[in-house]
Amino acid sequence: MWSSGTPQQAFLHLPLGPRSSTTLIPISAASANFPEWQQSPLCWVGCVKRTPLVGVVMAKAPGSKDSSEQQKWTQEGLVTESLPNGMFRIKLDNEDMIIGYISGKIRKSFIRILPGDRVNVEVSRYDSTRGRIIYRLRSSKDPS
Repeated sequence: MWSSGTPQQAFLHLPLGPRSSTTLIPISAASANFPEWQQSPLCWVGCVKRTPLVGVVMAKAPGSKDSSEQQKWTQEGLVTESLPNGMFRIKLDNEDMIIGYISGKIRKSFIRILPGDRVNVEVSRYDSTRGRIIYRLRSSKDPS
């Protein structure tokens, strides 16, 4: 069993609040530059008992533009085939064939994509065989 002043026990008894993406990391008293008499896990007569310090590490927001732009490549391609469930076979300008799906913004605006259309595709760096169609390029013969 741990003594009452150990950081392990104090860390286990941290208050449980609502879950968030914030990570709590215990910090030793030595790294906080406390005087030597306050660093002791035991509380001597006349000293102020201190609870262990907890550092907060904040992660980047998942919707921030920096993280999404770093993980995606935008390429131009030609829709060659329409597949079920709003999927399309797209031949990119670098001769790669990928499977593309319609982004929510295009789906919400009821923009129709047909074989033969030129599109901008956002390809993930982690799976280069799939991509999201983010823009339908206007063709010279298309009046709209």
